[in-house]
Amino acid sequence: MEIPDITKPAITIVEDATFEEAISTMVKKQTNSLLVVDNQGVLVGVIGISDLLDAIVPEYLDGDSIASHFGESEMFTQAVIDAKDKQIKEFMTTDLTPVETIDTLMSVSAIAIANHRTHIPVVDSESKPIGVISRRGVKHIIADALNIQDEE
Repeated sequence: MEIPDITKPAITIVEDATFEEAISTMVKKQTNSLLVVDNQGVLVGVIGISDLLDAIVPEYLDGDSIASHFGESEMFTQAVIDAKDKQIKEFMTTDLTPVETIDTLMSVSAIAIANHRTHIPVVDSESKPIGVISRRGVKHIIADALNIQDEE
């Protein structure tokens, strides 16, 4: 097994896209995360569901006050509407450790363990996204170490 064997195709979005465009792309492409690229197609971040949730929480709220603030569906709906035009570069995750297809599965494992991440971007030599190793890919690395075969 090698990195290309467990890499899902990249689903990308530009960093200037909006919150609304991000959630629309996620729904249409049936994914929970998108790789974010700049105007040259270089990976600059990732946007996931937790990033979207963070984007709708007003900055003045914390912990317990979040639950009471969103206690009514109207408040949640209004917060989502208020966030719809925010550019994703304002709230995307930028702390990334991508791998290339020439890297080893051990390097993927080390990144997953060290960073507590189960979605690892795969880029080419110019840092342009090729795909992503998802939780399923990480699971297969572990299974391979135990010589457990995929039934597919």
